[in-house]
This record gives sequence, structure tokens and C-alpha cells, in this order.
Amino acid sequence: MLTTKDLTQPDIQQKENYEQALKLGLEAFARKAPEQLVAKAGARFEDRKVIVPYLDKEIILEIDSHRFVMSPEGEEAPIWLAILTVHYLNNATGSIPSGKLKHFREFKEGAFYEPAFNSRTKDVLISIFGKNPTPMVQAGQKRNGKALDQGDASVELHYFPNVPITCIMWAGDDEFPPEAAVLFDETVDQYLCAEDMAVAGQMTVLELLKASRG
Repeated sequence: MLTTKDLTQPDIQQKENYEQALKLGLEAFARKAPEQLVAKAGARFEDRKVIVPYLDKEIILEIDSHRFVMSPEGEEAPIWLAILTVHYLNNATGSIPSGKLKHFREFKEGAFYEPAFNSRTKDVLISIFGKNPTPMVQAGQKRNGKALDQGDASVELHYFPNVPITCIMWAGDDEFPPEAAVLFDETVDQYLCAEDMAVAGQMTVLELLKASRG
């Protein structure tokens, strides 16, 4: 499974794997009608560009150049995010999130990845927000997240339009240690595979940490 280091500083072999994954994703995208894809993905199609909302930003796929650009920064999106974006577009079914939440392990192949997933998501949340969960919600709201009333603190973030990710914290006390959960809507596997879900969950937590410090 990918790690944050893998994503930010990939070695040559990993970089080649990412480039191949992106190439295959773009080839599959080229066989589809963009107008139909964006409707199913909750995205927009303007001037030969596919615009996908992403947390508090947008990712713009320039169809002719195959560039993925972050808005409003105007910088090229990192390759791992480009891969997730094109996978999201290619797989989009148009299903609207139902609101029923599931643990990562409940999805196909999720149990296999669960130990690594937990160490890079809920364990990180516990280490940062376990004693005081409130800043997690405040950080999530900086990323267009919505505060919920689950646990001692919870926030729902739309990683992509139809991929909400819910982070829940329970504060620790003298009797019980703090606990956390990173949950997905039951429809997420109609947009992302387990490995893509794992990366999305991990990077959502990273965005919460960044927002809490900024």
C-alpha cells in the first residue's frame, strides 16, 4: 500500500508504476464521452476541460494535453492525485452517497489492507486529536467539511463529489483511551477500488493535519 513518503518522494520504480497507471487511466478515459462522465461524477465540462471538485479545491483535467492542474493554485497536480482523479471519472456510476457508513475492512480487499490503513488514518488522528478532538472539526471545515454529531467530534469531507469520507473522534479519559474511525459511504466502491480508497483516506487525514496547523 502507498505511504505518504511514497506519494511525495517516489523512487524510480514506483514513479514508473504511477506513470503506467496514469497512462492506462487516460487511455480508458479517452474511450469515453466526457459529457457523460462528468454528469455521473458530479464534475463539470468546460472548454475541453473536466473540472472535478476536490475538498476545498478543484482538479482540472485538460483533455488535449492530459495535464492535471490544481485550482486555484494553477500548479500541476501530483501524479498520485491525477491517478485517483482519472480512476474516479472512469468508474463513476452516478450513484449518490446513501449516508450509510462502512469501515474500510467491509469493502472488497479492505480487510487485506486494513492494518496499514488504520496505522495511516485513525492512529494518526488519535495521536494528534485524541486529547482534544474539537480542532479536527475546525480543520475539516477549512477543507469544506461539514461538522456531524457523531462521537465527541466528527466531520464529513467530500474528497471528490461522490466520495464523502467521515472522520470520527472519541476523546480519551482516565478509563478509556481515545479512539477514532475513518469511514466511507457504502457507495464508494462504485468510484474507487480499495487501494484508491486507502490513499484517499490517508490523504484526507493529512489534509486535516495540515489545516489544523495552518
